[in-house]
Amino acid sequence: PILPRWRSGYSINRIHHFTMPDIIQLLQRKGRSLLLLLSITWALTILVLWLTPAQYKSESTSVASSVVASDPSRLFNSQIQYLYSPLGSPDQLDLLVGSGKLDTIYRPIVIRYDLVKHYELSGKPERALLQAVKRLKKNTSVYKSDYGELKVRVWDNDAQLAADLANAITGRLDSMHRDLMSRQNQQTLDALQRGLKRLEVTADSASTGDLARYRSLYSELIEEYTLLLEQRPPAIQVLDVAVPAVTSDKPNWEWTLIAVTAITLLLWLALALLGERRSFYELDTEA
Repeated sequence: PILPRWRSGYSINRIHHFTMPDIIQLLQRKGRSLLLLLSITWALTILVLWLTPAQYKSESTSVASSVVASDPSRLFNSQIQYLYSPLGSPDQLDLLVGSGKLDTIYRPIVIRYDLVKHYELSGKPERALLQAVKRLKKNTSVYKSDYGELKVRVWDNDAQLAADLANAITGRLDSMHRDLMSRQNQQTLDALQRGLKRLEVTADSASTGDLARYRSLYSELIEEYTLLLEQRPPAIQVLDVAVPAVTSDKPNWEWTLIAVTAITLLLWLALALLGERRSFYELDTEA
């Protein structure tokens, strides 16, 4: 077989490998095409970034409340607090993060802030409402930080609205889990009240001492759960409320231009090296 012959100054060992001097020589010969390609890429990128609406980011920081907050024993027994951590467990935080993916969190907020109009959605009201819920969920991130905190992050083209939405979603998560705890305590309270009524019905068959003891026990538990329901302890402790951002977070001009420049350079270099290799083989074939 005929071995490919290279131009003057090239060795046959460079058929499959380009060294740094080769790349520098390539840049010297075809630098103008690279500058032209970079100029076009930068111009198009800047145009797209200029036309893209600015997005402002706001974020609230919270922690889950301890389960001791929903324990009625803490109201009349201060020692019970030493059995619990002052903050919520990781399982409670995971439950809050999971709740942040539910449409029931976002639907009341969409209605409250009239986001259908803000997002300029049209069509049937119910369909527009669903689209607004999806848009808000897409622009929201509810996650657990590395330090065990609950983060609610929202992006919007209105800085003040982004902060309001982040705080509203945090409040909605707190309200939902407060209602869950209150619902359980209410069911227990209803069961205790029914038990006290049955005790009063069977009072004739019970001894005076037992009746007084059970009546006192039921009354004490009913008092604890009634006080707990009136208090409605929070499920989330807010550490830092979301505030309006001063500068936009998206699009990121610096990193976008750096990434586009790097991709353009790599693409140009790959195409240039491929063209050089083909030209070498064409010369060898002609020879």
